Amino acid sequence: MPYVLRHKETGEIAASLQKNHYDLVYYGVKQWPGEKEALEAMAAYLEAECFPEPDRWEALHVREERAKVMNVKLKNNPSLRLFMEAEGTLTVQADEGPQETVS
Repeated sequence: MPYVLRHKETGEIAASLQKNHYDLVYYGVKQWPGEKEALEAMAAYLEAECFPEPDRWEALHVREERAKVMNVKLKNNPSLRLFMEAEGTLTVQADEGPQETVS
């Protein structure tokens, strides 16, 4: 079960350019296979990707299906940001404002 990073106050889910197992570049949610790996890599990842307030992020366990939905919502578009409310609602936001909400 994957772990992702979520900002404690804003609900933003950390996403960035990455390479898949075919060595193709895509924009999607950063995932780790376990909590330990996520916590160990969190500070370096957030700093390298220029995410603000690295101390305000948490490792969050999500089902694999949910992680896939998160990536679909980002549409491989680096101008989009993904937010998850406490109750689980996903919101995708671009520069001009909210784009789409999914429960």
